Amino acid sequence: MTGGEKRWREAEQLVIEQFRLITTTLLSLLLPLSFLLLSRLSSAAFLLSLSSTPQNSDYFFLNTIPALLYAVVSIITVHTLIHCLITKIRTSEDTNRSIGFYYPRVSIAWLILLILQFSVGLGLQVTMSKGVNGIVNGNNHNFLTRLLFFFGLLEMILQWYRVIVKTVVESGFGGREEETVVERVALAASCGALWWWKLREEVEALVGVMEVKRALLLLSIDVDYNLNSIVDLGTIDFLNWLLYYLIVTIGVVRIVKGCFGFGMILLFEQVRRIPRGISSSDVNHINQEEDKV
Repeated sequence: MTGGEKRWREAEQLVIEQFRLITTTLLSLLLPLSFLLLSRLSSAAFLLSLSSTPQNSDYFFLNTIPALLYAVVSIITVHTLIHCLITKIRTSEDTNRSIGFYYPRVSIAWLILLILQFSVGLGLQVTMSKGVNGIVNGNNHNFLTRLLFFFGLLEMILQWYRVIVKTVVESGFGGREEETVVERVALAASCGALWWWKLREEVEALVGVMEVKRALLLLSIDVDYNLNSIVDLGTIDFLNWLLYYLIVTIGVVRIVKGCFGFGMILLFEQVRRIPRGISSSDVNHINQEEDKV
């Protein structure tokens, strides 16, 4: 192989790696966009229930989209929560090992990805054309709850990327490669940008609609006015509330395990500094002698 051919191969490989990174990052954003769509659909359904105008065909069609979204999002949420609970706390020696306890078949991964892409793309297009936003926020949560939700959502995006997106992308490029720091930084940066731009406010509609409905029902009891026919706490409201706090739970688990992992790393580093055959009393005696000096 000549020098020109070698440089051409290296340039071609660099382009492929950059295209792989962009593709995986964009496909990974389908998951947070699905939560943005669910929050907008929740707000739209609530506002339409208060309106006396009949629902048009677009909103009737939107009623079929949440079923697909809830199926995929619920599976990913439960998968991530189980993964966080059953996996051991990884130290610095385990960071290069394979992460994730189940990789589906390529056909199943393609099916899940296409369902989510179809639902999110079509749903966001219709909601944007109708000017629907996740504006029903209820009582805004404190900073800690939002922070835990963000960390839980980031962990879900990582699992979605590792289990589904990477399986699909690597089926086209060939071979499963180790996860790099650049990929993690790209995922975290894109998720943070989307969170700051839209998601941090509109995602509150997942629990905000339920809180507003509960407040209206309590108000109707106080004023002796029947709102049950208009405001009804249904299964979708409970599912939105459950998804929100499951993600918060994932964030709590990840932060706690991260703190334990950091403590274990510090402990192991301290143990490595102690030579073999020296007891802890000898180490204390040495430290005392050094302090005297």
